[in-house]
Amino acid sequence: GVSPGQSNELWKTFLDGLQGCGYVAQLSAFPMLTRDKFPWNLNATLKNFYRSLKKLNKMWDEVIQERRVQRAAGAEVKLDLLDKLQHLTDEELKGNLMIFVAAGFETTAMTIAWCLYYLCLYPDIQAKARSEVDEIGHDPQDGEDLNELLFVEACVIETLRVQPPGFFLLQECISKTTLAGEQIPPGTMVATLLHKAMICKEEGGTAFQPDQWILPNGQGINRARLRSHLAFGGGPRECPGKHLAIKECVVVVATILRHFDNIRANSDIGKVHGRTRFVQAVEGLELKMKPRGI
Repeated sequence: GVSPGQSNELWKTFLDGLQGCGYVAQLSAFPMLTRDKFPWNLNATLKNFYRSLKKLNKMWDEVIQERRVQRAAGAEVKLDLLDKLQHLTDEELKGNLMIFVAAGFETTAMTIAWCLYYLCLYPDIQAKARSEVDEIGHDPQDGEDLNELLFVEACVIETLRVQPPGFFLLQECISKTTLAGEQIPPGTMVATLLHKAMICKEEGGTAFQPDQWILPNGQGINRARLRSHLAFGGGPRECPGKHLAIKECVVVVATILRHFDNIRANSDIGKVHGRTRFVQAVEGLELKMKPRGI
């Protein structure tokens, strides 16, 4: 088991790593400034980043070694990630463990927070979403329940449009291309500013409009349009957890809506703002809500 102290330490280690990733990404054009060498490692963010990497590497080494000892002793094979990826090298296995543990936990949490922020800003949208949840009569429990929560899902998808967790998307140009009158040679890395791209007029602007993701007949989400949603990247390198992340957000938001009424800001909502760490974090959001007695 993990003690509360160990859990807090692990959480801090992950946060230091994520914040460091954001810092390193912002300085990607100047890699020399992000090395773990004097004087650059005097920077507190870099110092914590490299310390977190060492801690996480040590933790993964211990986890991998423990599982291999268990397998050598004849323990029952488990159908989990560690057993399925035993054919990989230690470095490859540690990389996969990092992705599966770290990816999605803060991005999902921030998406839920931003979604609640918009539900506070638009009480009519909040009421419509709650009414939809009430129609299924219980907390969402399976895929059939989620299929009935089209408007809640649309709220989550729209949140990802107006407040994407990532701040840019890097893509490599593979053939000679012209973009906005500029020649882009093959091999050039092109950065798409996600927030800027998704709040353009063609995508719906800055207004929060969940209904635009629902088919005109009201019978489902516009999956064709969702496939071009930039928040998860695109093509073969699209985030593999895209659909899981959306479902997680829908379950949490729907459960909150079912159990609480009149979700609203507990402080000046005008002071809520985003802050870029590794993700677009929400700052200054405090909520109050009334239990419904369900």
